[in-house]
Amino acid sequence: MLRGLSHRWQTIPTWVKLAPIILLWAGLSLAHARLLDLRPSLWLATVERLFFLPLVLAALLFGLRGGLVGAAMIAINYYEPLLTTLRQPQGANLGHLLAEVGLYFLEGAVVGLIVDRERREARRLQQAESLALLGQAAAAVAHELKTPLIAIGGFAQRMLRDVPPDHPHHRQLDIVVSQVGHMEQLLREMLDYSRPLELRLAPLEITPLLEECQALSAEMADAQGVRVTLETTPGAETVLADAGRVKQVVLNLVHNAIQASPRGEVVRLSAGLRNGRLRLEVSDQGAGVAPEDQERIFHPFFTTKRHGTGLGLAICRKIVQAHGGELELLRSAPGQGSTFVVSLPLERVLED
Repeated sequence: MLRGLSHRWQTIPTWVKLAPIILLWAGLSLAHARLLDLRPSLWLATVERLFFLPLVLAALLFGLRGGLVGAAMIAINYYEPLLTTLRQPQGANLGHLLAEVGLYFLEGAVVGLIVDRERREARRLQQAESLALLGQAAAAVAHELKTPLIAIGGFAQRMLRDVPPDHPHHRQLDIVVSQVGHMEQLLREMLDYSRPLELRLAPLEITPLLEECQALSAEMADAQGVRVTLETTPGAETVLADAGRVKQVVLNLVHNAIQASPRGEVVRLSAGLRNGRLRLEVSDQGAGVAPEDQERIFHPFFTTKRHGTGLGLAICRKIVQAHGGELELLRSAPGQGSTFVVSLPLERVLED
């Protein structure tokens, strides 16, 4: 019911929402102007307090921007009293008037910030619910497609082995095998993303793991004409984590960086401590990520690659969060490369 009301509220035109705010402000401003000559008076004080009605309404409907604009509109009514006060020898009541105007802006900002925060949280929860439903649907589809796809791939590989290289259909069979392999990888990633993670936590020496990831990426880096460097600082030797999952995250980030880097550039992999947490960074000098895509790249099935599945970073973030850590895009700019950061706690309290 609440979701339906929220949807119907969003379909109401903006001018309809603005109308009561403007009418309230206009009516109170007119009353305020007529009562200025009676200052100080109970009626004038009452009108000035009633200005909080359109102010709060604007903040509730339009967030921080609405609260500040509403406060500015109310402050217009204090222009003449402020000028009059400034012309007086001692500037009597100047502090009182400035405090009243400041209170309007403070009220509008506080209410607006609270409303904006609640809206962001509501969007986050709605997005999480949508992603959960998407994951369930993807898992069901992947489960149904897995068996027939394995059969197709097996028959295609057997036929490819039996067909000589100069046969006119050899190239077509090779494409079939390649595409089936791509689909099998996509299904594995879909199932990996949709299933609950089971971590095998144990003390993990991070430097040997990063050296292994560097070695495993060497062939891909050489083919791309890119060099992968590794830098570690003392104190980041051991962390409680699932070695296989952490390796999966690091390899994914390094491979993405290699693919994004032009020939002759360097991919930098580093590890160190910051604020009592293990911090892994992977930097490249590639094309960067567009500002509008910097959060979407962690959404499942969103990809900027021609042959990407769009699940790699989503799975990586899920793995890191399961460890009690965070994966984020630290900085990225078009033409200046990107830096991804993995932050893991050095100590993790296991739940019963």
